[in-house]
Amino acid sequence: MKAQKSRRSSEERSIKDWERIFSDLYSEADSKRTPEQMWIAVMAHSSSIGESIRMFAFERLMKSAAHTFCWLCSFVNRCKTLQDNDVFSIKESLCGIVSLKYPGECGHCGSAPCTCDPEKIDQREDKSAAYKALLDSRNLILESFENYSIANSTKMFDKIYGGRIHIQTLESIGFHFLEEIGEAAFSIRKLGQLRTIADTRTGIDLAFLKRLSTVEGIVQNYAEHRKKPEDMNWASIEPDMLRARLVDAKMGLVIEIADSFSWFCAILNKLDKISRKISEHPRTRDILKPLEQVLTDEYFDAKGNARCPACKNNPCICSFFNLNTSN
Repeated sequence: MKAQKSRRSSEERSIKDWERIFSDLYSEADSKRTPEQMWIAVMAHSSSIGESIRMFAFERLMKSAAHTFCWLCSFVNRCKTLQDNDVFSIKESLCGIVSLKYPGECGHCGSAPCTCDPEKIDQREDKSAAYKALLDSRNLILESFENYSIANSTKMFDKIYGGRIHIQTLESIGFHFLEEIGEAAFSIRKLGQLRTIADTRTGIDLAFLKRLSTVEGIVQNYAEHRKKPEDMNWASIEPDMLRARLVDAKMGLVIEIADSFSWFCAILNKLDKISRKISEHPRTRDILKPLEQVLTDEYFDAKGNARCPACKNNPCICSFFNLNTSN
């Protein structure tokens, strides 16, 4: 496969560009992994972000952020390549997923900047946003949002939540980020429990699963099939109950990926503010490089060719012995 050239200039890559770069590097290896295995990798590198925040190890933090972003994009790439009968199939880009909950505004109050009352939000048993209304907002901005770069995304979230991020510590922001990563894992676990749901005995057919492979389809079916928590019967194998469980898990995954990315950008925005405050330090530019630069340093060689940072090849040829999807 032809190596992709680095653009070491002021021109930024879109997040979709990074998804393509990571697909070229890792799609062959990732094809042998389950989504659950891939999210474990997201969690592992995310935990390194948390540890780096605790230790004030900013250089390590940025490298961990680069690898976290790589695995997050690779997870989305894996979901895009799955067959329609797989419960994890989502034919959307990362920006396409994020844009439902955050179509340029807060997914709860619909404002930018956010005007939510955090205490009241936390007290809600059901924090579900008005997804149909958000879908309408998403459709208005999706075309431009799909071309967002990392910088575009951080600017958008700074516009929505910059005031709140300003008064929070880096540790608090990191804690929220890890919380969202864990909540995404919970949705992934619920989907994994329904992996073989497509069967004539369950009444769940391929057509229904296919409708859940896009953000729009998930929103529409969530509105139709969702049940209140008190009405859920986890022991039931009735088709309507299984559909309710499936749309709940699928919507949960979309929302938690969006929330994870939101807090990931919050970390980057907080680091940017810290960087400005310590700009007189002679090593600041090395300690707190922009994520775009760290990604380029990690995933491109000196000649501008994309390659795996471990084995130095494109595609990656690292040796793994635990890629059997039956594990």
